[in-house]
Amino acid sequence: MNAPRTLIIGILILAVLGSALAQSQDRYYATYTAEGSSLRYFYTPDTTDQRIAANTQDGLVEQDRFGRFVPSLAERWESSPDSKVWTFYLRRGIPWVDSKGQKTKYEITADDFVEGFRYVADPKNGIKNLSRDIRRMIVGLNDYYLDLVDIDSGKKKDMTRQQALANWSKVGVKALDNYTIQYTLTKPTPFFLSFLVMELFLPVEKEFLDSVGENFGISKENLLYSGAYYIADWQRDKQIVLRANPYYWDAGKVTVKQVSLQKIVDPTITLQMFQRGELSSATLNAEQVKALAGTKWADYVFMAEPSTVTYWFVQNFTSANPEFKAFVNNINFRKALYYGIDRVKLNELDDPYQPASILRNTVVPEQAAFDEKGMDYAEYPEIKAIRDRGNYYDRAKAQDYFKKALAEVTDGKGNIKGAQPATVDWKPIAELKVDGKLPLQMVYVYLPGAVETKRAQLFKAMLEDLFGKENIQVTLAQVIDDIFAEAVEPRRFDMLHDNFRFGFADPSAQLGRLVTGGAVNDGQYSDPEFDKLVDEASQKTILSERFKLFAKAEALFLDRCYVYPWRMGGAAYMLSKVVPFTYPRGGFGITRFKYKGMIVQKDPITSAQYEELKKKFYEEMAQATSK
Repeated sequence: MNAPRTLIIGILILAVLGSALAQSQDRYYATYTAEGSSLRYFYTPDTTDQRIAANTQDGLVEQDRFGRFVPSLAERWESSPDSKVWTFYLRRGIPWVDSKGQKTKYEITADDFVEGFRYVADPKNGIKNLSRDIRRMIVGLNDYYLDLVDIDSGKKKDMTRQQALANWSKVGVKALDNYTIQYTLTKPTPFFLSFLVMELFLPVEKEFLDSVGENFGISKENLLYSGAYYIADWQRDKQIVLRANPYYWDAGKVTVKQVSLQKIVDPTITLQMFQRGELSSATLNAEQVKALAGTKWADYVFMAEPSTVTYWFVQNFTSANPEFKAFVNNINFRKALYYGIDRVKLNELDDPYQPASILRNTVVPEQAAFDEKGMDYAEYPEIKAIRDRGNYYDRAKAQDYFKKALAEVTDGKGNIKGAQPATVDWKPIAELKVDGKLPLQMVYVYLPGAVETKRAQLFKAMLEDLFGKENIQVTLAQVIDDIFAEAVEPRRFDMLHDNFRFGFADPSAQLGRLVTGGAVNDGQYSDPEFDKLVDEASQKTILSERFKLFAKAEALFLDRCYVYPWRMGGAAYMLSKVVPFTYPRGGFGITRFKYKGMIVQKDPITSAQYEELKKKFYEEMAQATSK
């Protein structure tokens, strides 16, 4: 009975997209604000890194515009009935290309995926997002990795590094022939495909890798490319240019032939460039949205859809600042911050009209992981209760918890227990002298940019007003470019905020990285009870049992206030010439950064056009995903 309606919807969508395609532009111009850490695509801590990796390298599978997993460099795959053995069959005759877009002598084969994962699995290469859950998922991988860690640290002396490397033969990643790769897993993993859109599972050509050695990824010339684009130009702190790979296996779907990314930190300049016709898209902050109201540009402003990226505040539990270290390790102080940070107020800098709509209270996002009955993990009772709290800002509760913290952390005379006078040397970010007495001196580190500066100033005023300057004083410190390299890694912060993407379709994608020593445990806290719950959940193979334990773990984690989730990513006001919903859709790995399939029209998208396309897209997606 739905066939005629389905046909009509399909015709409407094709008509809209066909019209857009007919007038589409083959150039895309955009900006970026933070320089990537390197071109080594296996480790992408920054958005710029992820964007480059997603477009210059292809994996075995990818996601289409509806978010479905579809073939990429593998033309098909199969799994065993218990979802423990996954076999992928590669396309034949696909070449690697160089930084000039020229075909090389190398063909993409199954061995390239094996060598890519071997590179990831060697701790000397510093691929920090190889989580414990992934290591435990693949047969033999955890033992292989930990042996190398122990050898490199000097802990293991009964085996040489060469002997440990020879044990790669025991790891469940095998090339069965030139075009067949097989992964053998330790337990049933029906959501394994969602791992394969992570950068960890990308290929590398071994002969080329050996030839460049430690110079792999330090320049565009020291890379080969398997994706829709290659890096034609990379000038650090200035611009990145991607050009379409002429030998790409799916070249017909690459409508944009050149992507030009210019580093612009100032959002005012970005907006001006878009208005002059120099950019294809621009993200707007709250002040810009309000300023455009009543002008001709107001008709072109729309809100982009939220993503699975989550922003949260991080606290440094091992801070070199003795005053903050004493306070942050007190649960009542953390509870005071939990209730004292007005997240809706902070969100007004991004959405002046509906700031509560972009709140996220959990570390695992909604609509990302579903159990065997189709139930969203976010609907499990413990997690749903946290989501339903909305903005839990409560001035009275915050002050009450702060009084309790003062009673426990100080001696009643203004002296902070265990804190001695010191000079905290975090140059070039900050340097401060602390005397071990109230007021608590804490350093909040933030990224450059007008919005982030205002957010930091608002954060400072919020805490000092709530708890009193006689009790707390916040020093603001700005990094130059990279908050991870300049603050997190060298431990030069008391608090900061960062954003974290959701890697694959299981709660362990976040929770497994937040355990003691986890890849995104930037605060360096340790909670054995939380670790144990995550470990127990990870061992379960029935998804509903697994999710129940993960929900318990996440609820405990959030109740103990190790981080403070505060907003969802993606949801931002835009001006754009990009036709929405024409590019890959996905909440996992690096899918959401792909330009493949993207259509850029000559004129900006109107708000009305966006809403029309959105409505038709969701109708079509409902039909497509129900088959």
